[in-house]
Amino acid sequence: MDSPTIRPASSDDAPTLGRLLEQLGYPTDPAGIPQRIEKLHARPGTMVLVAENEDGALVGVVTVHLFQTLHANEPAAWLTALVVEKEARGQGVGSALVARAEEWAIEHGALRLSLTSALHRESAHEFYKARDYEHTGVRLTKVFVNRSGAAPRGGGRSSRKGGAKGARNRSRG
Repeated sequence: MDSPTIRPASSDDAPTLGRLLEQLGYPTDPAGIPQRIEKLHARPGTMVLVAENEDGALVGVVTVHLFQTLHANEPAAWLTALVVEKEARGQGVGSALVARAEEWAIEHGALRLSLTSALHRESAHEFYKARDYEHTGVRLTKVFVNRSGAAPRGGGRSSRKGGAKGARNRSRG
């Protein structure tokens, strides 16, 4: 595959983005994606980029965010999603998306780009390590429940045994 074309995501990308997010493990109704894209693009310091192959088909997406911290003068950059169409993996799409996210972060003053990746995504860890990302910490997550005691919309994605329900029971004890 030739180098993909990288561009900002648009609401017209919703059907494909829904499929990509499902491949990443986040089943998503494509009808809600245009509003999410609009909210992300409206937030300063946030970018949603997609990759198109030579035929114009959307084959990947990455999101990157900047935020100010108390402990540094420079903004922190965080990559929050990266997924490439199964059939396009290993063809440089992910590398191109990450490279563009890194360029964007640098252009906006960040000195580093961080990310989290679920423990079971070992091939993703190798992908990032091959691009000079280092394992520098641990991510801890607390899944909140809504007032009725049900898992939040989108399901609690806790990888712990018992998921959101287990977290709810542990918090009562």
